[in-house]
Amino acid sequence: MPPRPCLLALVAACVPGALHAQQAKWKLPPGGVAIYDADEALEPDPPGGILPGCPLPYATILLQSELAAGGTWVEAEPADWRWIGPHLAFDLRLPASGKVATKLARVPGLGDLDLQGSASTDAATGVQTYELRFTVREPALDSDEKQLRGRDGRPWYGGDGGGSVRLQRHVDAAAGVVESFTAVLELNVTTGPYHGNGPLQGTFTQHWDLDAVHERRARDFQARIDAAIVNGADVIERALRPDRPEFATHHSETEHTCGEGVLALAIQTLLAAERSVESPALQRAFAELHRREIRETYSLAVALLATDQAFAPPLEREHLLRGVIDRPTPRTLPPEHAAKVAEWSARLLQNRDRSVDAAYRSRWWYVGGNGFDNSNTQYAQFGLFAAGLCRQEIGRGVWIAAAEHWLSVQHPAQGSPRSVRLVSLADMDAAATPRTTAGRSVRPRGFGYTVPGDGPAYGSMTCAGIAGMSLCRGALAAGGRSPLDGKLDEAIREGFAWLSANRSVRWNPGPPPLRNTYYFYWLYSLERACELSRTGRIDDWDWYAEGAEVLLALQDVHGHFAQATLEQHCFAVLFLKKAQLPVLTGPR
Repeated sequence: MPPRPCLLALVAACVPGALHAQQAKWKLPPGGVAIYDADEALEPDPPGGILPGCPLPYATILLQSELAAGGTWVEAEPADWRWIGPHLAFDLRLPASGKVATKLARVPGLGDLDLQGSASTDAATGVQTYELRFTVREPALDSDEKQLRGRDGRPWYGGDGGGSVRLQRHVDAAAGVVESFTAVLELNVTTGPYHGNGPLQGTFTQHWDLDAVHERRARDFQARIDAAIVNGADVIERALRPDRPEFATHHSETEHTCGEGVLALAIQTLLAAERSVESPALQRAFAELHRREIRETYSLAVALLATDQAFAPPLEREHLLRGVIDRPTPRTLPPEHAAKVAEWSARLLQNRDRSVDAAYRSRWWYVGGNGFDNSNTQYAQFGLFAAGLCRQEIGRGVWIAAAEHWLSVQHPAQGSPRSVRLVSLADMDAAATPRTTAGRSVRPRGFGYTVPGDGPAYGSMTCAGIAGMSLCRGALAAGGRSPLDGKLDEAIREGFAWLSANRSVRWNPGPPPLRNTYYFYWLYSLERACELSRTGRIDDWDWYAEGAEVLLALQDVHGHFAQATLEQHCFAVLFLKKAQLPVLTGPR
């Protein structure tokens, strides 16, 4: 589905002259962020404290990149109905007094909101008050959305009903920020498929206070990240008990819970967070992993990644980025670990899709048999690349066949050709202007879960494609030039063009309902795709700074990330740590 340059439109119509009295603009620094403390509640309390129709984590911040050109309103689409209040509060085009008629378009689970009412300003305090009523309307749907319906036949947005909003805000026009707002939503709506799919009635009260405004990668940026990694790793270490349900073995032809993979992921994350492999907790965890019979592709791959991480030399990433070494360093393993690497990598190769000749096309599913998906395929490649670093021989033909797979499943072009500039990770912190690759125009082309036609391209799978091709490119480079080098480089650049055109750190980019899914996996996938190819910025998108600010806002004082399972918690820590080693170290 082609991206919409503007999915959210707030258009204020007011009495003549009222708009001209309000000249405030947001003045966030380029790439900066406004961070808010928030107090919110829905009455009556929802069952289990879970708000209906709100599947995504909720970071109460505003990124400068989410503002429209001119800096007067939020252009980014709201993730769910909780964003009605903030989007209205942050719209500095709304009049300070008089009549107000505005539209909030394409609120997920509802549709277009037509709002009407009045505005007034307290002369003594400067507080602006808006009394608005809204009605849910069916939005204009594109062809893909018209086909996307729930079991009851309602479309993706599919909401109805109405309600009211009482909004009070204080705008510091000189500083160019909304200092605080209180929004009271009276809701009497029905949400559509994939967003609660039922009645939503009650009073939702929000109060946001501005806590801080940070420049992009401000002076304390790394210190905040370092603390988040430590606190996040503490949570994982406390959870590292082999008897936890998440780590359980499940051998089933239809259920793929991959308990060994979650155990291995926890080990890998703690090692990436610089916890000692000699610690009793990690020694026990490795012993348990070695005891298990591991069958699934994902679990085998992550077990190999954990082993690779355990024996990686210190400062390897820094040495790669500085050019001290030109490729990752082979590991030296104790015999018991080397034996497991041989066993796991052999089983991983057996899990290739048997419906095609593996000599020409290598792709993977959860277990051996006929079939594949691109998520398991990229994980298999990560595992085999890690096995190669652990001195296990992986034939060059495996990488050629895997490259052929990725080249065959990339989606057709989406949108017009666009110039893509990739800024190297090594240049991101340089005092001078960062060097970039040439801004050559390419067609945005993403990846889906399997083949084009069976589903759309979306963010996490586009990153899987970029990562898989980068691993192939890096592995093949060890043996000299390959006839596939040029094709891989072009396809990787086309994948980055898709990411640039569909950028988001609030949800997994792609059409509904995919954007409601795999959020932490999406960020981790983005980190791996970019780190593998040393990409610190995609055009003007500082993907790491924006993703890190969201994750920092999602982490509580105890180190937990909102709405994250243990596996997702690991993905968040690995993103913050930038744990993936570059494999493409030459000019890009």
